[in-house]
Amino acid sequence: MGLHRWLLLVTAAAALLITGCTAIPQQHVGKEVHICDTDDCNSATHNYSVGQLLTGFQKLLQANEGEKVKICESDPKTHACKSVGICQFVLGGFIPGSGCAEHIVFSETAMNNQTGEISLKVNMPLTFIGTPASCETTTAILSVQSPDEIYMEFKPRYCNWMVVGNMSATFNFAVESLDLGRGRVGGYWSHAVTGNGNGRGSGYAVLSFPKTMPDGDNWLVERPELPVPQSKLSGTQLEKESAPLARSVTEVRSN
Repeated sequence: MGLHRWLLLVTAAAALLITGCTAIPQQHVGKEVHICDTDDCNSATHNYSVGQLLTGFQKLLQANEGEKVKICESDPKTHACKSVGICQFVLGGFIPGSGCAEHIVFSETAMNNQTGEISLKVNMPLTFIGTPASCETTTAILSVQSPDEIYMEFKPRYCNWMVVGNMSATFNFAVESLDLGRGRVGGYWSHAVTGNGNGRGSGYAVLSFPKTMPDGDNWLVERPELPVPQSKLSGTQLEKESAPLARSVTEVRSN
C-alpha cells in the first residue's frame, strides 16, 4: 500500500472518530461535590453554602496566582495521579497524534459581586506529538450555581503549532471534589481543538495547587451577602427599604 493511500485511510478513519465532536465540549455533570480533608470526604450539599465555596475557591486561586498548577489523569475514588498531564487524540492535517497539557497558570482573580462568579486569566500550554504549541492567555469563569454545581469554563483561545497549525481551543471543568488542605481540585474535564488540528478528549483529572491552605486557617468562611437588586425586591421589601428615605424627606420639608 502506497504512503499516500495509507495517509488517506488514516485521515478518513480519524475523521469518523471526531466528526461532530469538535465543537465546544459538554461538561460531565457529577452527582455531587465533595469537600475533603486529611480524614475523609463529605458531601458539600448539606454542609456548605454557595458563599462558603466561592470564598474557598477565591482564596485558593489568589494564593496560587502565577504558579504552575499541575493537571493529571485520575479517578474520583483515589484522586491519585495516573499520568503526567492530560491528553486527547488530535488529527493535525494528515498527522494523527496526541495533544496534551501538563499545567495551568491562573492570574488576575476577581470576584464579581453582581453574579457571584469568579473571573480569572488562564494560560494552559499545549503540545502536539511532543512539540509545544503557542497558545494565547484567555479568560475563564468559575461559577458556583449550587453546592453540587461548580463549573470552570475557558473562553476559546487561539493556538498555533509550528507556524502552520492554527487552532481554537476550549476547556471545561466540572468540579467533583475540593481539598484545600492538600491543594487538590478533582473533576471531569473536556477539551477540544478545531482548525488545522481537530480533536477532543474528556475524563477525570486532578488539579494540584502548590500553595495550600495553612494549618489552622479556614478558607471556607461565609462571605458577605450579595446586594439584592431593587428590581428583585418584593413590594413589602421595597416599602421597608424606602421608609427611612421617606422619613428623611418629610423631616427636611417640615424644617
